[in-house]
Amino acid sequence: MIIGASDLELADYMAEPDFSAFVRTADDLLDDIKRAFNGETAQEQFATLGWPKARDLLAFRPGEITLWAGSNGSRKSMLAGQVILDVAQQGYRSLTISLEMSARETLKRMFRQAAAVRWPSPADCDLAAAVMRDRAWIFDHVGSMSADRLCAVLRWSRKTLNIEHVLVDSMTKVVNGDDDYNGQKAFINQMTEVAKETGLHLHVVVHTRKPSESGPEKVPSKWDIKGSSSVTDLAHNVVTLWRNRPKEAEADKARAKGLQPPETDAPDQILDVQKQRNGEFEGRILLWFDRGSMQFLQHSAERPLAYVRHKAAHAHQQKPPNAGEPFDDRNEGP
Repeated sequence: MIIGASDLELADYMAEPDFSAFVRTADDLLDDIKRAFNGETAQEQFATLGWPKARDLLAFRPGEITLWAGSNGSRKSMLAGQVILDVAQQGYRSLTISLEMSARETLKRMFRQAAAVRWPSPADCDLAAAVMRDRAWIFDHVGSMSADRLCAVLRWSRKTLNIEHVLVDSMTKVVNGDDDYNGQKAFINQMTEVAKETGLHLHVVVHTRKPSESGPEKVPSKWDIKGSSSVTDLAHNVVTLWRNRPKEAEADKARAKGLQPPETDAPDQILDVQKQRNGEFEGRILLWFDRGSMQFLQHSAERPLAYVRHKAAHAHQQKPPNAGEPFDDRNEGP
């Protein structure tokens, strides 16, 4: 569903709430703590990455922020779109605030990913729309947005649509200037407070510094993110992205000569989980890219498969088998 920016009345959501409601006593939490000590607390389930090999590595917990960082052209937005589809596949509700791309173009790319083909047919488009229906909303606004207005949109989406995940693409459209360190720190502080206040998980796209021209582009670290170090200090999770441009260049040269690209085990994309405050895993996740569908795959020999919508209305509450794993059941009936 597309949400028009001009359609919203956000005045009631601009001000911070009365935080007295967040003050608790020991008696308020006494029963819950007793159950925890007695081993009765149910294990919490969170949204995760969709690739089966990565599903237990990184969790997207309520009230937290994940930074997705990479250089220009590293496919940050494209990969984030697939993460949003994975979140929808697991039964969570999301809002994409793509400030650098129109809602139409954002959805066209996500439809290709969801349908697993370069040119989705009308039936494929229906399939993609079904995956996203009542699960994924797009905020139709391109251009800059103030941090205060963004916070109001976040509060509105949580209260009105019961949104659980929000993708903000990108921070540069909210904070002007890579050298505005105070503005960047204030922005991430605001995002942290709103996430904590609402229980949203915020996915924020940020940029890394221009790679050195003296050698091959390296997988960026959290220290390569543009701007203030407070951005990574305050975020709960930091994931950097690297695109294997040398491999692409060799493949393009071969195709131009009418040859098959050289065989290699090298991945097309690397996700490097540089920080996970409330999780154990930090390390690299290797992925392969299918140009036609724009899907990122977990193995070089894997083929892209269409997403389908799970029938459970609240799939994430029951964690259905294979939640988040793309598969094709178009031959299995409705």
